[in-house]
Amino acid sequence: MRTPYRVCLIAAGVLALGTGRMDWASAQQPPAAMHPIPPAECQTFASQIQGAVGFAAKASEDDYTDLIDGSEGRSCHITASASDQALATPAELVAKVAKVFADWRDDPTRAADGPSGSEKGYVKANRIAAVDISWEPGPGATCSDKEPLANCKILPQQKLWNVTVDIVEK
Repeated sequence: MRTPYRVCLIAAGVLALGTGRMDWASAQQPPAAMHPIPPAECQTFASQIQGAVGFAAKASEDDYTDLIDGSEGRSCHITASASDQALATPAELVAKVAKVFADWRDDPTRAADGPSGSEKGYVKANRIAAVDISWEPGPGATCSDKEPLANCKILPQQKLWNVTVDIVEK
């Protein structure tokens, strides 16, 4: 009477494997939800970033998706924008913001560089900080929309610099 036992094993295998399209991603648990750091700490980071970059920074809370693992939640969202700055490249602002996260570990998986922007990531315990620096033509400056922004020939002072920092806890 082993036939019912074999049928049960085969049926269990078919159910476990479905149509044979089961993959490891569907078997893994979803990424942990993220939440912002406490508001007082967020404001402290905004003040530190403002001091580092030299122009006004504002703290708020916003939706955030971690592009590394797809987890979603809310972040401490810090923004700062200014034109009339003597900055030639995004790397100059990245270096200034990096000082705020000096005791955090650099996360190269969250880094990207280009002529009109840079991204940088930092990790400390269960916290992640994602920094995005970019520029666009500032007030009164025009660039062709038919060419890459990097080809725009404007003075550094004509660039509108944007700094965005998102800090989350997992």
